Amino acid sequence: MDRNCVFIGGKQIGFNCLKILLKVGIVPKLVIGNFDDLGKDSWHQSLVKFALENDLSTIKKRKVKDTSVYNKIREINPEIIFCIGGTQIIPKKVLDIPKIGCLNLHPALLPKYRGRFSTVHAIFNGEKYTGVTAHWMDEGIDSGPVIFQKRIKIDKNDTAKSLYDKFTKEGSILFAKIVDLWLKGQKIISTPQNEKQATFYLKTLPNNGEINWNWDGGKILRFIKAMIFEPFPPATFKIGDKEMVIVDKKYFKGFEK
Repeated sequence: MDRNCVFIGGKQIGFNCLKILLKVGIVPKLVIGNFDDLGKDSWHQSLVKFALENDLSTIKKRKVKDTSVYNKIREINPEIIFCIGGTQIIPKKVLDIPKIGCLNLHPALLPKYRGRFSTVHAIFNGEKYTGVTAHWMDEGIDSGPVIFQKRIKIDKNDTAKSLYDKFTKEGSILFAKIVDLWLKGQKIISTPQNEKQATFYLKTLPNNGEINWNWDGGKILRFIKAMIFEPFPPATFKIGDKEMVIVDKKYFKGFEK
């Protein structure tokens, strides 16, 4: 289908959503991978690898704000820019290009938990629910108008990884729903966020990823679950000068008594 779009992003959610576009016959005029996507699968399937395998015009290891990249997007003049699972800050001059807007999926129920590591902080803070928000991007961080939201229950055994996997699944469903509206030429309705309810988290882990043994047992347990996101470093603590880690027992297979 001749629907003009550009795709920016990565991680498993970006991979899934690009696959959805191709499945319904939409071929992005340009794909821009995350800066750390070298075209090889890691803890997620590589967006760059998938795009190249499907002969899509692809840019890797380049910033969206680079003049040559910006000029390429402006030349394409897309109706929509899909920025899914992206790690780059999209400058205003790029946000202003698409006729309809720049779409993002965020792993939280905005306006709460804007910023980074939303699932981690939701578990650590003892939330019963988190979610996924599809929204248009503006100059702020996760502050643009909301299109759809889906609430996700945080189960007692959820870790940051399992909760992120839930977000990936539900986010892909919302993405497909928005694409369907776009293909049918229907208006994609959105609602401004309530700034009074907004919360924001910087690109830092709770307590910098280290257990505080002065916390009560429930908080320590939530912290450990919040820090489990294989293959990234787990929760740590110190015994004297030694830094210790907490890992899943499966990594010690063969050492059981």
